[in-house]
Formats: sequence, C-alpha cells, structure tokens
Amino acid sequence: MMAVMPSTADQAALTRLADLVARRRTELGLTQIATAREAGLTKTTYRQVEAGHSVRDSTYGKLEPALGWAAGSCSEVLQGGDPVVISPSVNGAVVTSVAVENLDDNDVGQAVQNAAIAVTDLPAPDIRKLTQRVLEELRRAGKLPEIDED
Repeated sequence: MMAVMPSTADQAALTRLADLVARRRTELGLTQIATAREAGLTKTTYRQVEAGHSVRDSTYGKLEPALGWAAGSCSEVLQGGDPVVISPSVNGAVVTSVAVENLDDNDVGQAVQNAAIAVTDLPAPDIRKLTQRVLEELRRAGKLPEIDED
C-alpha cells in the first residue's frame, strides 16, 4: 500500500502544530520522553508529532492534556487556529485564555457575573457594579472595543 503524502497546506499545518507542541513542551520544562509518558504515548509516536507527521486523532486527544491544552486544541491548530491553554484554578475551576477577537461585552459580563456569584456573597447590585467596572477596565486597556454612543 502506498503512503499518501499530505498536501502542501496540510504539511504547513502539521509543521505549525509541531512547532507549537515543541514550544509548549519547552515552556513546561518537559523532555520529549517525559511528555510522551505523561500523554501515554510511545516516544516514537510523540516524536512523530514534533516532526510534523500526521498521527491519529486519538493521539492528539492524549497529547492535549499533557500539554495543558483544552480538548480539540490540536485540531484547532491544524485548521489555522490556536490552542487553548488551561490551568487548574481555585475550587477546581478551569481557567482558559481567550483570543481578544473572541471577546465581547456579553461574554465577558456573563463570565464576571458567574465568577462573582460562585466565589462571593455580593448582592446583585454590587455584582452589576463589579461587572461594569471590569468591562470599563478592559476597554481602557484596549482589550474590548469602545462603545459607540451615537
């Protein structure tokens, strides 16, 4: 049976994923062998990923938690996106990074309200004030677009 070579675009995506995986592994201070072990992969299979070779989806699924990436991050990278880094937080909550272009007032406001309800005993009016202040600070920092008041 003849092996099918990936298209140039597919190979570029695999190379990009390989670079991001290697960079993340280095950020975490892990060796290839330690990362493979953490992911439950053979070192050969792991090295295939860092070499930019195509592997099974299940391999990516095992690798993501070892790198501290959300499920589906490898697929997202292969489609031109970025991995979502997760890290444990207080009380078992999970913190993820969100691209600025994916933020809007409603999402941020809802996230602030949910967090305030989960970790404080603030009354509703104070939660609304907190939410508004967070949105104002994010706009001032250039993380959210200014509101046009026409």
